Amino acid sequence: MEHFPWWNESQKKLAEDAKRIVDEVLIPICEKDAWKKQFPWRGIKEIAKQGWFGAQIPAKYGGHAEEWGVTGASIILEEVGRAAELGSPLGTTMFGGVHQLIHDGTEEQRQRWLPKIAKGELVGAITMTEPYAGSDIAGIETDAVRDGDFYIINGKKRFQTCMAAANVYMTYVRTSKNPDDRAKYRHLTGLVIEKGTPGFSVEKINELMAYDGVYNGYLSFNNARVPVANRLGEEGDGWRVMMSGLNVERVLNAAPALGGMREAMRYAVQHLQRRIQFNAPTGDIATNQFKISDMIWKLNIARLITYYAAYCADLGKEIPVEAAIAKMFNLDRGLETAIEAIQVMGGNGTTKFYPVERIMRDMKVNQIAAGTSEVLKLLIYRQGLRSMMPDLKIPPRVIDEELKVPMPLGKPLPKKSVSSDNDVLKVLAENYRINPGLHMTIDDIKEILDIADAELNKHLLSLEKKELVGLYRDKRGMVALARVTYEGLSKANPPEYYRYIPSWVDKKDMF
Repeated sequence: MEHFPWWNESQKKLAEDAKRIVDEVLIPICEKDAWKKQFPWRGIKEIAKQGWFGAQIPAKYGGHAEEWGVTGASIILEEVGRAAELGSPLGTTMFGGVHQLIHDGTEEQRQRWLPKIAKGELVGAITMTEPYAGSDIAGIETDAVRDGDFYIINGKKRFQTCMAAANVYMTYVRTSKNPDDRAKYRHLTGLVIEKGTPGFSVEKINELMAYDGVYNGYLSFNNARVPVANRLGEEGDGWRVMMSGLNVERVLNAAPALGGMREAMRYAVQHLQRRIQFNAPTGDIATNQFKISDMIWKLNIARLITYYAAYCADLGKEIPVEAAIAKMFNLDRGLETAIEAIQVMGGNGTTKFYPVERIMRDMKVNQIAAGTSEVLKLLIYRQGLRSMMPDLKIPPRVIDEELKVPMPLGKPLPKKSVSSDNDVLKVLAENYRINPGLHMTIDDIKEILDIADAELNKHLLSLEKKELVGLYRDKRGMVALARVTYEGLSKANPPEYYRYIPSWVDKKDMF
């Protein structure tokens, strides 16, 4: 595994140790378990010996957070991602309550669970998805009603990875049906629910296309009694607790894909160097070389994205966009890598005698788990655009007196005073020349005119009534955008004002 220059010495040593242990110990036993569809208990015992479950857990609770952190957890998961299905129980334990316990748990809760998790004595799972609440996770319907020192829980959860095997379940439930609480995302609460809780049971095991031997299925809550002492944060804090953990969860979902990509490449390259067709290795065929080239750049970009996000998380930064990009990019590119690895391996790639077809199946499932690529793109658009808006704002532009075309200014011109509707109309008419076909925002207009919102709104409504401007209103009915009408253009300036004919045009052809 290539080291990054910002890794500390402990993280570099961890990378070397993890690669050796995965190659020598974990791949042999975990490949066999996956073939037999057995839950990877043997692999769990081996990684527990290494203390890897405690990568993000502070030393006072038996972990290695100070030296490894999210970066170390990602290093471990990248390597373990090469060992069949072992990444699932390790990953779900790492993000199935550890982050939440550290940041939102009480000291009693941390002392109760974190040391056991660090030793690998407890396997964790995160319990959010329901039959009718998937990507729209705020629509959780599993109810928790307070009854003294307990919550009485009724409902269902589905697609719960490592269920049945897990000992502790980071679970989100609905504690309020009040529309105001729902609107403010104060309707959910986070609870740690332990295996063996009366009324808490496995309803169904899914037969998935992937996750060979790893349990995934439905959980049922039938008047399950969970102590209030198991609640993280206050009642109604569930959405905040959930969102704070999702960023790290997505980074840790992205990391195993790196190992899968590397493992798929190993078998693809082995075949290309040893398969002879038409009296030459198939690796000599340019199209196959292009495929390996694509695998290399995709893996390198994926690793850079992942470890940058992990590094930022270790610095305490909020990383919603970085985490979403890492998860989306790695699984999308990981699936492409696995498919292309199968392609260059030909018929051998389609058999179960090589792990590449399993890697492809896992990549496809993980592309959907922990937020589909489509949902992540929406998140990236909304939050990414919001954070980038200051850099995306174009400079002020005016019609250049010499060229008679729009040119950028280094800084805005002094604002003009407003005495009538016509002053606002002139600005909108000028925008027709500078940004043809585009409306102006309220802020755009206020960068040119020295005017308060209420007064500007009054002028715009007056101009609209005269049919000199067209207004676009947002969902609240407020004026958001404005543009001049054709009649407004005529009212603001004579026709020749808008005319522009370049010097190279033959004037006799104009009319």
